[in-house]
Amino acid sequence: MIKMKAPQTKQFVVIRRRRYLIFLYISIFALSLMACNSKQGTEKQKRSTIDSTAEVNKSDLTNIKIGYCTPSHNAPFYVVLTQYIQKYTEGYGMKFLSADGQDDIIKQITSLEDLIAAGVDVLILNPLDHKALVPAVNAAVKSGVPVFIVDSAIDPTANYITSVQANNEGNGELIGEWIVNKMGRTKIKAALISGSQGNPVGKEKRLGFVRGFAETQMMTQGKADLTIVSQGWGNWTNNGGLKAMEDILVAYPDINLLVAENDAMGMGALKAINESGKADNILVAGFDGQKEAYELIKEGKFGVTALNSPGELARLVVEAVVKYLNGERQIDKIIYTDAVIITKNNVDKYYDPKAIF
Repeated sequence: MIKMKAPQTKQFVVIRRRRYLIFLYISIFALSLMACNSKQGTEKQKRSTIDSTAEVNKSDLTNIKIGYCTPSHNAPFYVVLTQYIQKYTEGYGMKFLSADGQDDIIKQITSLEDLIAAGVDVLILNPLDHKALVPAVNAAVKSGVPVFIVDSAIDPTANYITSVQANNEGNGELIGEWIVNKMGRTKIKAALISGSQGNPVGKEKRLGFVRGFAETQMMTQGKADLTIVSQGWGNWTNNGGLKAMEDILVAYPDINLLVAENDAMGMGALKAINESGKADNILVAGFDGQKEAYELIKEGKFGVTALNSPGELARLVVEAVVKYLNGERQIDKIIYTDAVIITKNNVDKYYDPKAIF
């Protein structure tokens, strides 16, 4: 019997082992599956929390205060830029605070400090001076307030997030090219009316103009010949352009080209040109695309302007702010709008009689 039971016992042990191994494998698999499901559930919960936070950030910006500091409100462009920044800021549900530098660097620095004291979460700055405002910007950032630059530029030693600007050099190049094609082989005696000394935007515009003019002349005529007899300063205003042009005409009554670094100064200069009886002798070019300049272009009284849309600048800078607030850090250091010039050939495409600027 023992001999007979031995095989049965052995078989039984083998069967038991097989059953045990199968049970063990099933148990391990089940435990692994449970662990996997638990891990997936945790990860899903984690992702859900992250997604939920992102959605809150994107949709709920109502407690965010945006402070904007303009260099002044002495030109229509600055006024409209402020209005558009407010419009887009409030469109995202954020609160808008503003301060006016009043064309005084000390006042603009004080205005920045006032905005920080008011508890703004983000600063948008249109700097009056690209170097003098660097310490104020860095102090704001050190206190925990990120800074975004719009319209003008600031020295790269400033710790700002991004700078949104018109493509001023590109616009200047297009104006230079257009003038060569317009005036042909006429000997050029030009005058410039610039905004304010040391302003980087004005510098970009005039350097772009000179480059575009020279390049086009060399390509079409095999040489470059541009004489700039005078540079006046109009502080970006209509009256400033008028006064600067009166002085230029006294000293250089035979000029045949005026390039103004914004339309407001160009239109002020045009008034002086008309009063001197030289409207038929002097071609006027401007920058920024002001509505009144478009009207003069339609009438054939103003040659060309370049597009610098305050609405587009405002939209881009506020969009950059919102991206930053939602955690995005891969934001270009400089964001440019497109370079575009407006002449009699395409003015109807850009002219809007209801536009603010």
